[in-house]
Amino acid sequence: MPKEDVRPESILEAVKKIDIVAELLDEKNKNNLKMIVEGKVSGGKQIGPYARLLTYAPGEVIMNQGEWGGNTFYFSLDNELEVYVEDDAGKKRKVGAVPPGTCFGEMSILAGVPRNATVVSSDNGRDATVLEMVRPALRLLRSLKSFAERVDQTYRLHGLGNSIATIQKEAGAALSAIELVGLGNLAQFMAYGKHHLLIEEGKPIEKLFLIRNGWVRRVRGVPIYRDITESAASSTLIPEDFLGAGNCLGLEALGGQANWQYSAELMARSEVLEIPLAELRADPALCGRVQEAFADFSLADDDTSLQARAEPRGLAAAEKEISTGIVDGVNLLVMDMDLCIRCGNCSLACHKVHGQSRLLRRGIHIERPVKVGSDAMQHVLSPSVCMHCKDPECLTGCPTGAIFRDPKGQVDIDPKTCIGCFDCATQCPYNAISMFPREAPPSAPVDFVSRFTRLFSFSSTAPAPLAAEGEDMVAIKCNLCEATPLNPAGASRPAYSCEENCPTGALVRVNPQEYFGEIEKTLGLVFRDQTHAIGRNIHKSDPVARLWHFGGILGTLIITALIGWAVYRYGFAQPLRGTWLTMRWVTGLVGLAGIAGVMTYPVRKPIYRRRAGALRYWLLAHIYLGVIAGIVLLFHGGSHGGGLLTATLMISFDLVILSGLFGLACYFIAPRIMTSIEGDPLLIEDLEGRRTELREELAGINGKADEQLRDLVERRLRRHFFSLSYLMRQYLQREELSALLAKARLEFKNEMATLDDKEKRNLFLRAIERTATLRRVESLIYLHRLLRGWIAPHVISTSLMLALLFAHIVQVVFFNVR
Repeated sequence: MPKEDVRPESILEAVKKIDIVAELLDEKNKNNLKMIVEGKVSGGKQIGPYARLLTYAPGEVIMNQGEWGGNTFYFSLDNELEVYVEDDAGKKRKVGAVPPGTCFGEMSILAGVPRNATVVSSDNGRDATVLEMVRPALRLLRSLKSFAERVDQTYRLHGLGNSIATIQKEAGAALSAIELVGLGNLAQFMAYGKHHLLIEEGKPIEKLFLIRNGWVRRVRGVPIYRDITESAASSTLIPEDFLGAGNCLGLEALGGQANWQYSAELMARSEVLEIPLAELRADPALCGRVQEAFADFSLADDDTSLQARAEPRGLAAAEKEISTGIVDGVNLLVMDMDLCIRCGNCSLACHKVHGQSRLLRRGIHIERPVKVGSDAMQHVLSPSVCMHCKDPECLTGCPTGAIFRDPKGQVDIDPKTCIGCFDCATQCPYNAISMFPREAPPSAPVDFVSRFTRLFSFSSTAPAPLAAEGEDMVAIKCNLCEATPLNPAGASRPAYSCEENCPTGALVRVNPQEYFGEIEKTLGLVFRDQTHAIGRNIHKSDPVARLWHFGGILGTLIITALIGWAVYRYGFAQPLRGTWLTMRWVTGLVGLAGIAGVMTYPVRKPIYRRRAGALRYWLLAHIYLGVIAGIVLLFHGGSHGGGLLTATLMISFDLVILSGLFGLACYFIAPRIMTSIEGDPLLIEDLEGRRTELREELAGINGKADEQLRDLVERRLRRHFFSLSYLMRQYLQREELSALLAKARLEFKNEMATLDDKEKRNLFLRAIERTATLRRVESLIYLHRLLRGWIAPHVISTSLMLALLFAHIVQVVFFNVR
């Protein structure tokens, strides 16, 4: 372990030895110098210092290749340091040295990538002292001209070198080492901001543009204007497509094409390798090899006229995925709203594990084809939860460095150093960071009556109150359940409380560039980001669920066939060969075992803080064991009702089966109806709030109307829109709200013509639109309530059935023992 020195005078002396930060000693930068060396107290909270001295023994490692160093960087001071890299075989070799006064390690912060080398103290018998600084210091140092120029130059050289190395790895023998060096000498590494116009249609092709990271929109036939590209969705009239990293624009020029056939605009901050064509053509051999090698991994030259573009719905989905930035998330949480039953168990699981829910079920809604070219659509919600961005704005702006990348690359918050300044929460574009009081008030105990009453409630748990800036706050966000019993040391796979406790498998964490097929096909074969989380996409393939379905169906058929055969062969009263058991006993015991298996689901459901298997598989077991138990017990009951107790037991059992089947049908049908008519997914609290607003508006319209208009609204509007047939129309026709309102206006065109006053017509038109919208909102509320409403009858009938079953068992044992 290195020796630490945090004395301000020692740190100040070290700063004086470093030439590239000499401007920090100027009078105009004294406040920045003080922050780095001493820190300050603001609002009773300590901020900084941002630097400390570390002394390493000879041969001691300062930083390791492959670790995420997105929090610290260094300056060498009084001894040369050695640099090593490790190849794929695990063999280390020395590649250089870091002389005194050099900054190193900053690229991991700037590029959001792991360390690319190991730096150690030279094994020359002398200790090495380095000045370590944390991320907030980099923001201050970049205000210094000499340091900013040096960092910018280093960043470009690093980007160029990394790009050439990646091309070498992927191109293999297509380009020799000498040719790659020549290509590196020609190329220029550039970084551009969002909406930068990279290419203009009709202009001469003078450069090749190799996209290292970022996204490009190509358009043909119209100029690109920012207000158009920001507000318009993908058009069926304008040929366009999108391209990601690994594509090279301009290769067609090497085949003889002189001018660009399209315009290209950057959709996000992007890094590009620019290769001037004049210099490249000066070496015909290199030019030919580059054309051959780049064409193998790039898609951009396959269709320069943009005629073979994807279908519009896929383009619209890709545009939203790129423009919102979710495609660049390192670990993205997605919810398939066609599977989501709006139970809120994901948020509850998060609350149980962390003390407060870090998952807000509102966010970015995307409607996309299930697969490229498919007519079936999937409705995906990316909720407001941390996606562990590659270049997180929250991490960049934290004044204390409390937000950091852990060794796995995940973004987390250290509550000890968080000062509750709200900067990260306001800077996060996805509303994924919440502020909570550091000392939360104790929660009220939940008694049995409250839990029982909750069973009949249709509303979700009330959200936590908003934080006030005057309180002692701490920032909270998703940390992928690290340092919880869900992810013990040595676990073979990561587990997330929200995903593990989703009963239908609607929620899953994914690599977005693999999950969204319309995006994956825009990427070339090089520069594919390896920092994204890799997880099984259960929305495309869930082998465990398939195994449950196969085993459940097969087991049901086999058990039904065996029991049916045995009843036919032996009857109910005849003992089985060599035993005292009859089929009445066998069916009763098998049915009892099935019920015991069914009841494991409610036992598993409240387990949130440790691994107990994904809840979706427990639900499948619950369903199939229930089906098997139901069939077996129907055999057990036979055609005779028995006494009052037995008859009541069978009736209660029938109610359990019927309510369960009804609930299963609700889970399958209701979410799919909701996604087709609701637009952006809404919580029931949002819908109830909107219903209240619409009712108040209608009351206001009624107050302004005269007798004629009020009579028209009451007699025609309310009778039409609040009829059962109009409600069922919502569910059966599944029209978009805009189409529904347009038809509503047409239906009352004649009534509106009878009104001779313009103000009356406007009031009547508003009444039509508000009443139709109110009915749409109510139809969604009814679906929400339907998804929860069946649970109470199911639980009550199950409780009654279990009580009667116990009494039945006691009765049977008593009479048989007697």
